[in-house]
Amino acid sequence: MTALKVLTLVDAEGHPSHELEDLVHAEGDDRRALLRRILERFYVPVFELDLARASKGQFHEAFRSFGTKEGVLTKCEAFFIRAAQAAGIELSKRILVGRHGASKSRTMSAPARQRVAPAAPVVAEKTVVSTPPESTAPAGSVKLELADRILAKYPDFDPAWDPAVQAKWLEGMTRLYEGLSVTPGDRDGAADEA
Repeated sequence: MTALKVLTLVDAEGHPSHELEDLVHAEGDDRRALLRRILERFYVPVFELDLARASKGQFHEAFRSFGTKEGVLTKCEAFFIRAAQAAGIELSKRILVGRHGASKSRTMSAPARQRVAPAAPVVAEKTVVSTPPESTAPAGSVKLELADRILAKYPDFDPAWDPAVQAKWLEGMTRLYEGLSVTPGDRDGAADEA
């Protein structure tokens, strides 16, 4: 729901805009053109790049200009990449390298194979290693750390999903943000620590 609000596809009460309704019902080239216009309207700094030739660093810096926190920045980039692909926007191979949905070689390197290992042991290690002492970290920074961890495990949005799956993803993301909402005071406290 946050993405829809940011892209002004829903109002403050969650009512869909005419543009969102048009996007839902559009198909083929019409859908791609409409999605491109929506993306171009919001992601102005990104479209100032030559996306067909841009480096990963240039792409990352364009997203940093929005002032987004590093943990969420990767999700924003992934969302944009998926939406741009759905809109038929050409992206450089350097932007796509190592991303979900990008073409990957059939043979994986040793470090890549290690990342494919079952998640259960990794989660257990993270829990043991990163458990903060009882009262050393303020509640806001703990909330931010928890939100970053959950977002890292949340699947990237894929515009190619069935509309029902897209709606469930947006509903889940909304619940996640509402449950982990961070007040401006929490952010200031976390910034003071850094």
